Amino acid sequence: MAYENLHEELQRASALVNAAQEAVIQAQGQDMEVLEQAEQQLKSAEQTLRNLQRQAGTEATQNSQFQQAFEELHDVRQQVQEAQQNINDIL
Repeated sequence: MAYENLHEELQRASALVNAAQEAVIQAQGQDMEVLEQAEQQLKSAEQTLRNLQRQAGTEATQNSQFQQAFEELHDVRQQVQEAQQNINDIL
């Protein structure tokens, strides 16, 4: 059974990842609270993607938008971790 809202949910996950990336840029290695918000947005995006994967199966995972969102999620998560490390190094 195809997941009917696949495209909408993928857009939502992508928007969360993009918002997290903007938060990382905004924090610029100085605001741990903003980075924590970004991390929460990433967790939300990841949960959305996992739900889609579970509900839509290969229809979701073979979707290029899903793959791109998942890759961006990973990249932004690394940016958050690096920014958090930079803040910790400063403190």
